Formats: sequence, structure tokens, C-alpha cells
Amino acid sequence: MDTDDPKFLSELLTLRLDVMAHARAEERYEFIHIRRRADPERPASMASAVKAAEAMAPTRPHPGTESAAKNMALGPLAAVVDRTRDAVRRALGKDG
Repeated sequence: MDTDDPKFLSELLTLRLDVMAHARAEERYEFIHIRRRADPERPASMASAVKAAEAMAPTRPHPGTESAAKNMALGPLAAVVDRTRDAVRRALGKDG
């Protein structure tokens, strides 16, 4: 759906509400369950895994990599390109 589609804003609002409800459920139920049931090392190892995944992920969307297979194949390369571009822009004082 394009941003100029008449339904875009209402669909975006629906998505926002769904994401917020999902996040609340995680915080109120799932995370509490994990803390109670998991050994103390497990949440720390899960956090490390998330940080590692974030470090390997691209910093912006790349059209054409919507499928899981393409994302897995091209994501790490796109991440290196994105992070290099971000570092160069910061070094040149062009953060925006």
C-alpha cells in the first residue's frame, strides 16, 4: 500500500494499536513468565542474542529483500553497507 492510498492512515493506526497490544502482552505476561521459569542466565543470553542480531541487521529497509531467504542472504551485506555509510556520514557531520 502506498502512503497516498486513502486507507493508509487507518491501516497504519490499526498496525500501531496491534503492535502496542502485543508489546503490552509481552511486558505483562510473557516476560514475567520467562523471568519466573528460566534460569537467571537465560534472559542475559537472550539479550545477547538480540544484540548480536541487531548488530548484523541492516539499519534501513532494502526493497527486494522482503522474503526470509533474500533477507538472510543479503541482510548481512546490506548491514555492512548501511553501517559503513552511517559511519562516513557521522564522520562528515551529516547525521541527518
